[in-house]
Amino acid sequence: MKKSIIGGVFALSSLMAGSTASAADLRIVILQALTGGAAFLAVPAAEGMQMAVDDLNARKFFGSDRLVADLVDSASARPQAVAAVTRHAADSNILAIMGPTTAVEAIPAAAIANDAKVPMYSMTNAVGVLKVGPWGFIASQPPVITMPLLGDYVVRMVKPQSCATVRFSDNEAYVDLERIFVEHVEPKGVKFVDRTGVKQADSDFSAIATRIVAAKPDCVVLFTLGPTAANLAIQLKQAGMPASTRLIGQTGLSSPELISIGGAAVEGLVFNSDWSPGGSSPEGNAFAAAYKKKTGKEASNWAALGYSNMLVLGTAIKNASPNPTREKIRAELTKIKDVPVIVGSGKFSFPDRIPVYGSTFLQVKGGQLVPAPQ
Repeated sequence: MKKSIIGGVFALSSLMAGSTASAADLRIVILQALTGGAAFLAVPAAEGMQMAVDDLNARKFFGSDRLVADLVDSASARPQAVAAVTRHAADSNILAIMGPTTAVEAIPAAAIANDAKVPMYSMTNAVGVLKVGPWGFIASQPPVITMPLLGDYVVRMVKPQSCATVRFSDNEAYVDLERIFVEHVEPKGVKFVDRTGVKQADSDFSAIATRIVAAKPDCVVLFTLGPTAANLAIQLKQAGMPASTRLIGQTGLSSPELISIGGAAVEGLVFNSDWSPGGSSPEGNAFAAAYKKKTGKEASNWAALGYSNMLVLGTAIKNASPNPTREKIRAELTKIKDVPVIVGSGKFSFPDRIPVYGSTFLQVKGGQLVPAPQ
């Protein structure tokens, strides 16, 4: 792991804590894509997770025990994620793995975790992780929870007669997002005039943009990550998309790159989010201030989600105490209900291993993310 990937955010003592573990240490692994294509979300997620570890320990949440997290880079790559889960699952002192980051990494890694019987708590919203076996958990609300909320918002606030969609075709989570959104909205009278799949590595969308603009949709819904959405928005504008065509997105767009790359092209774009910038509760406000002080950056959706999910895992570990085991922690995760968090409505539950915590809606306005009209 290169120290430069986290820019000194984590103290050396935190990174090396796993090598000095004592009998009272509760050891876990934070396995995130600290380099590669998903680093823009995984780095703040890992930062949020480590802040939660530090906060729980400072509160003596585990009594005389302490939570110790080893930080590992999956490099946004399936082979590296699988290898890391294999290696750490073989260490009987590791109680749980927080990661990997994306569905591409997490679904194959879940098979390893299930064989080794170690709880694997991935950042993705892909239910494919759950289908592999009972040891896999997901951190983000899946499409079956979020897409009806987004669809109802679009129908109510945008009132489109027709829409186009663009989705990542090589990521199961984004395929599901687009499909469930369309299935929810189409019966409400919205016609889909274009549905296009792109690859996560693609950057030239000129032909797609020209075709979508020619179809004259009232809205274009982007089921991609923030940097790709920014490029799509730019190329749609270059192709002549009028200002009256609304841009819509989902939580994957929640990154600084959306605005830094997209600029004026993403002005007015609306998407559902887990986190309101600056927080929407005293606990969220405190986290945002502490994160800014520690990292020099504004707390993002992913930082807040990482922090919240570490609180959830910490609660499961505490409930599995004394002497928590992998099996006891897995069982306690399935019982999680209304754990206080800083995302969504402020309460996190895990019915059938499906995370439920609510959503908010954000809009790009004046180059900033602000609450969207309701």
